Amino acid sequence: MALWQSLLVESVNVAFGHRLWWVDAFTGEAERGNPAVVVLLERSMPDDELQQIAFELGVSETAFVRRVGDLWSLRWFTPTVEVELCGHATLASLHVLLNELGVPGAEIYFQTRAGVLSGRRMGDGLLGIDLPRWNLEEVDPLMLNGTLGPVNEVYRAGEQGVLAVVEDFDTLCGLAVDSMNLFLVPSSMVIAACVGGPNVDVSIRVFAPRLGLAEDSVTGSAMCAVAPWWIQRVGEPTVSVHQASARGGVMFARLFEQSVEVAGMARTFFGGDLRA
Repeated sequence: MALWQSLLVESVNVAFGHRLWWVDAFTGEAERGNPAVVVLLERSMPDDELQQIAFELGVSETAFVRRVGDLWSLRWFTPTVEVELCGHATLASLHVLLNELGVPGAEIYFQTRAGVLSGRRMGDGLLGIDLPRWNLEEVDPLMLNGTLGPVNEVYRAGEQGVLAVVEDFDTLCGLAVDSMNLFLVPSSMVIAACVGGPNVDVSIRVFAPRLGLAEDSVTGSAMCAVAPWWIQRVGEPTVSVHQASARGGVMFARLFEQSVEVAGMARTFFGGDLRA
């Protein structure tokens, strides 16, 4: 007889909640990357519960993954909203499936709000994910309302983003951005970029106050705009990028006709069970 039976306890709940992992994505030698929590769902959950979990976890993005046939359903939530695309949480999810769960196969496919995305192992410990390529349309710098100071070029990037090119790395690092003023810019994501940086082709900072993020630590989806801009500027389909945030991050991108392959390193910080 089990101990709980001998004590006249009617039952013991031995069911665990959904498993989760805190993963730092796009890390480097001196860069800590961007944290994402990846939650493996054993069953579907209402959207409001997913949003509440993301709010409680409090990282820039929480990724919810669930096996659906031959694909993995993948959704991304900031603490305040669900988003259409998130690069670092996709890389974190790929890391969990390959390195924590040992999912087999040369390619992993994710069903997302941005369409079917794929990921894979690459050389030297890198993981690669395919994200959609964004079209660039040059626009009047006045749309930024002076929030980034003097800028050389400004582009509408896809449906959600703006890419602004500043003079140099020192200018980029010295930007003091007012989130309330930036909130008035008609864009979910504002990417400030410059040529050069610490051992890279391009450096960036990314601001997304409309998504509840004053400044993002490392932004894989920014490569959807940076890679097309780089090939337009220098004719090269590959680009290395440093994100000059407090945590810092390193990304590599390769441009294709319809997509951008974004590569980087990831590491698990901790794992556990979500009692939800």
